[in-house]
Amino acid sequence: MWFFSLAFFAVIFMEMLSDFLLVTDRCTAWKALNGNVSEAEFHNLQQIVLCKNQKVSIEKKLASTILLVLMICATAAFVWFTFLA
Repeated sequence: MWFFSLAFFAVIFMEMLSDFLLVTDRCTAWKALNGNVSEAEFHNLQQIVLCKNQKVSIEKKLASTILLVLMICATAAFVWFTFLA
């Protein structure tokens, strides 16, 4: 059972990490995780994550803080449900 919990946690955590790298302009690290894309494609994905094409966009500091809190919560939930419950 813990194997499925670990796999689910890894998938969710890597998606949040990928978004965090997009938000904080860490292009090289993002490309290492997701494959080589052009700068234009990276910038386009960054605009999508920050909702720049919408009427109200999200600030980079707010988005990165939210993603950090979500990653900490996901890690705490994984530890709780896998080892403590």
